[in-house]
Amino acid sequence: MKLFTLLVFLLLLIGTACKTPETSSNMPSVPTTVAQFIDKNPESAENFTWIDEDDYRNTWVMVDEFPRIINGMRDLQDRISRTVRNNPSEDCDQIKGERVLYQFVINEQGLISNLKSNLEEPNSCSDLMEITIRSTQYTSGKVNGEPVRVVFGLPVKF
Repeated sequence: MKLFTLLVFLLLLIGTACKTPETSSNMPSVPTTVAQFIDKNPESAENFTWIDEDDYRNTWVMVDEFPRIINGMRDLQDRISRTVRNNPSEDCDQIKGERVLYQFVINEQGLISNLKSNLEEPNSCSDLMEITIRSTQYTSGKVNGEPVRVVFGLPVKF
């Protein structure tokens, strides 16, 4: 019984510690468009320059239901591994060990637009990765049961 009580106390302590202002994210917990997010966090505007400002009001950063990879994350990871492993150029070796963030918008039909990476100098390996990401099928994100455009990020470690 003492062990159980200690375990419950420890879990409560850890749960409380994880909710401190220092560790909390700026990400909203309710459906939020890019425009609403920037209004509340003006310093984050530079993070969305790759999206046309005209689309800020109909592109979401937080939704009721996030897009999913239709064939699953494991399938995407396998295809990414094959892309890197089967690339005969030295380009993949140049970025080996780097974590590259690919950001894009998944539209109402589950198709990708506005794909970009944080690589300063894209190369043939990153181009192949973009093709792999674009060829992935996604479900659309939803707000109130309706499909919407959603900002999506995919970190890839080479």
